[in-house]
Amino acid sequence: MKKVIGLTIAVLLSVSMLSTGAWAFWADTESSANNQLTAGTLDMVPTTSGTGPAGKYTVTAGGNEVNGKVVFQKLLPGESGSITWTLVNNGSLPGTLVISSTVTFLENGSNEPESAVPGGNNRGGNGDIDEFVGVRAKRNGTYFLGDASNYVPFSGLQTALNLESQALAASGTLTYVLEWAIASDIKGAGDDGKFGTGDDVDVNENIIQSDTAEIDITFTLNQ
Repeated sequence: MKKVIGLTIAVLLSVSMLSTGAWAFWADTESSANNQLTAGTLDMVPTTSGTGPAGKYTVTAGGNEVNGKVVFQKLLPGESGSITWTLVNNGSLPGTLVISSTVTFLENGSNEPESAVPGGNNRGGNGDIDEFVGVRAKRNGTYFLGDASNYVPFSGLQTALNLESQALAASGTLTYVLEWAIASDIKGAGDDGKFGTGDDVDVNENIIQSDTAEIDITFTLNQ
């Protein structure tokens, strides 16, 4: 009986030793490295361009955090031009573009030309350029102020711009164009919101002489 038990114990010890040795060769190792969380980006880059009478305007193209602008000077009745703002979202996320604008009209202290105009002398304190210079504006080729056949008074530009709220996809582009024109006959511009109609006030063409309009625009891209 003792011999049988002894053999049984010896066999169990052998199996145990073999099993211990086998586990040393059975292994599987995996890794998970460089886990990251990266926030997306909104990166709007604007550029500015313009057209106008030769020698009467200068363009500062601007760019990322650089002010772009177009300055027109020494303009005459019958002349026209445009300002184009191209807005590109170089970020990785889509956003919503909103516009904040202020349009200021300055008399510049030259009242003599207007003093001879019955009923038209600097009405509203704006130098009259707000009524007697026409503008129209389009977004990606579609007019949202005025239309292809009609300019409207400059005074309507600020409200139209401030109502803008447009989607701008990642790598997307929005283009805004402001077109302006000084009527060759100022009589064809004015109060009824349309240019070139006969019911506008009869005014002297000098009424906007030396007056200035300044447009300040802030483009903001929100997530």
